[in-house]
Amino acid sequence: MVSRRTSTGRPRLRRTRAVLAGTLVLGLGTTSTLAAWTDGEYGTGSFAASVFGTESQTASSAWASHTPAANAATLAFAATAMSPTVSFYAFIDIRTTSTTNVGGAVALTSSSNDAGALLPALEYRAVRTASTSTTCAAAAFTGTPTWIVGPGYLAVTSVPGAPVSSTITVPSGATPQVRFCFEVRIQSGASNAYQGKSGAVTWLFTATST
Repeated sequence: MVSRRTSTGRPRLRRTRAVLAGTLVLGLGTTSTLAAWTDGEYGTGSFAASVFGTESQTASSAWASHTPAANAATLAFAATAMSPTVSFYAFIDIRTTSTTNVGGAVALTSSSNDAGALLPALEYRAVRTASTSTTCAAAAFTGTPTWIVGPGYLAVTSVPGAPVSSTITVPSGATPQVRFCFEVRIQSGASNAYQGKSGAVTWLFTATST
């Protein structure tokens, strides 16, 4: 009889211990999964790209965006009867557009040989004039002008290796900001074979925002 009591008592004891252990585990689990109070703060930003555009005019072309090359502004040289060392002058004005909201700079960056047998005999210089109302003539090249090309003459199909930048501000849209004056002539000692020949060249001014 004693052995039976001992035998039946042990399983009950094991079950009691298991229930207590389960209760302890459940209690620990409940404590560890209690949620803390949380909150958050968000920040947002809005962004918009700037606008940068230029336009130009000459004595014979109204203010407009003269790009691509096929739509280039025509510089009014009136050079229809050129002779060696006789110079012809023309200007181009450049400004930012009325919708531009960042400043920048503009520089002469390339010259393309459009056509014509006279081109190898042509040379040129260019200055940025002191004022956009300055007359583009020989006087603009005297004293100490801001040389864009020069003071020595350069082949008409070339540009300086280090472009000279000119500042353009915002917005314009109503008045010129910079005037570039060009002087073109036939080289001294050019061959008689160039008589009666003609040619055309297109210069590119590249504007870059800052």
